[in-house]
Amino acid sequence: MKKQVLIVDDEEGILSFMESFLERDKISCLTAITGSEALELYDKKTTDLVILDIKLKDMDGFEVVKELIKIDPAVKIILISGKPEKDFESKAKQSGAVDYITKPVDLELLRKKVSMHLL
Repeated sequence: MKKQVLIVDDEEGILSFMESFLERDKISCLTAITGSEALELYDKKTTDLVILDIKLKDMDGFEVVKELIKIDPAVKIILISGKPEKDFESKAKQSGAVDYITKPVDLELLRKKVSMHLL
């Protein structure tokens, strides 16, 4: 069965870039540009992993994490930050995310982390 990832970022170029990259690895992708759109999509579809940017236009990424966990306590989330705070790693883990990546996104690192969390 094909794995499905939900990618959430308010920059459409980044969304399409990550989507096309992951689809080369036979991973089905859904995309959302807002936190509310992501929550709506996650609630309606079976998604194996969420890749979520911290800075969204309508919600803070950490708020989205809390809401996703309410929908599905077993949700796997990789957080992405363009301007990581010095304690971003621990803050990401404390929020309930399984992993994190900083921008600019290293595609091989993305591939590695996505593969690891889709097992």
